[in-house]
Amino acid sequence: MKRLIVNADDYGRTPGINEGTLEAHLKGIVTSATVMILEHSAPDGIRQALDRAPRLSLGLHFVVTGGGTPAVASPSVPTLAPGGRFVKDADALPLTLPADEIRRELSAQLAVFEAIAGRPPTHIDSHHHSALHASIQVVFADVARERGLPVRAASARAREILRAEGLVVPDWFLESFYANGATRENLKKLVESLPDGTSELMCHPGHVDDELTRGSSYSAERAREIEILCDPEIPQLLDRFGVELVGFDRL
Repeated sequence: MKRLIVNADDYGRTPGINEGTLEAHLKGIVTSATVMILEHSAPDGIRQALDRAPRLSLGLHFVVTGGGTPAVASPSVPTLAPGGRFVKDADALPLTLPADEIRRELSAQLAVFEAIAGRPPTHIDSHHHSALHASIQVVFADVARERGLPVRAASARAREILRAEGLVVPDWFLESFYANGATRENLKKLVESLPDGTSELMCHPGHVDDELTRGSSYSAERAREIEILCDPEIPQLLDRFGVELVGFDRL
């Protein structure tokens, strides 16, 4: 049996990403999305998803990078948010982070999600794969297990660790549909070579808007992703190779 989760990261970041993700779900193969809950377009994005796309699995894209401000008061997370802001990317995170700060921020972001959506997220993953950080991974696993939430395993080692902790994760993680790899040819190859079990394909669809252009170096590529994810040949290919599209809520 082959099942495929197609998860759109960065939902809520800008209005264009919200609209592009919904288009890639309603007209294409996207089955799940994870919300950057601290972005100002996140509340409207969640409301639109609940109204227009009730079958879309909606999870939390846990953020501790990117230069934004935390969900909790910054003095309570001084290591995570030095000077009141998160560091630029995962490489800039300290080698060791206090577990209480990570738990405090993750719990707060989950609470914001639940307050807006009126329900828990269907799953959790992380911006810039920060959950692969040794300090974050432990807390990430603890909180997800306590809440019974499936999570992304962004590496084979992470999958091994998370499953040992009793967490539900997909069997495989596909991250090559990105940048120069976001092509029809690559997506078709990924489908054709999909292994048995449940795979997660990470994607980043979005319509380019001014906010995205100002804040992200990955912008025009997102529009190309929408076109490919909505290509009518892809569902036919999935049928031909016996692949079932599912959301994280089916794990």
